[in-house]
Amino acid sequence: MPDWNAIDDELEAWRMAGRTVTFWWRDDDARAVTPELDRTLAIARATDTPVALAVIPRDAEDHLVAWLAGQPHGCALVHGWGHDNHAPGDERQNEYGRHRPPEVMLAELRRSVARVSVFARHVPALVAPWNRIDPDFVPALPAAGVAGLSVLGPRPAREAAPGLINANVHVDIVNWQSGGFVGTEAALAQVLDHLRQRRAGTADASEPTGLMTHHLFHDEGCWQFVEAFVRRTRSHPACRWLAATEVFG
Repeated sequence: MPDWNAIDDELEAWRMAGRTVTFWWRDDDARAVTPELDRTLAIARATDTPVALAVIPRDAEDHLVAWLAGQPHGCALVHGWGHDNHAPGDERQNEYGRHRPPEVMLAELRRSVARVSVFARHVPALVAPWNRIDPDFVPALPAAGVAGLSVLGPRPAREAAPGLINANVHVDIVNWQSGGFVGTEAALAQVLDHLRQRRAGTADASEPTGLMTHHLFHDEGCWQFVEAFVRRTRSHPACRWLAATEVFG
């Protein structure tokens, strides 16, 4: 299993090739100002690293809007409407699946985009709850004012549909079966997998490697990994962490 030295070796391979490794950080499920969210932004400030916050519009508190205005490293994205599951019991959770009329979902997303637009820094990009969305619904997203889409895994193309930038995440640090951190080796393996695919050309080399975090579900192992990973990559001359405005630009 890979260790930190393997990450250093991969970054050095990019540098020797004259290429830049791009990363971005997406943190999901923001609703309110909590100690966990404050710790997320504290890491962002300490490392001078932008973080895109997937905000649940229906539940976003006014205090969160005011607080984030004073957090220049944070930028709000659209995390569905209420992060509600509309799939039947025998299907995987999905807020924007085949289970509701498209016109109902579009009306809901228009409300979501409008709500997130009140944040001082925001991008009208949809972070699909549970990283799932009906592919047939995706081309309709621009009609709701959505300009970007983010799910999990290497993107097949830069645009998910005309006018809709696709920028995904590739590194999930939470073990959703047992809870807590997946472990350093498992997290680094995800990083290396995407970086090597990008370098080899088997994945879109221009898609930044996305770190996905969930501040409300972190144990101490998650926190320590995030800070260590960001600090180590930030210090490497071949690396650049992108803001959401660049990712979906």
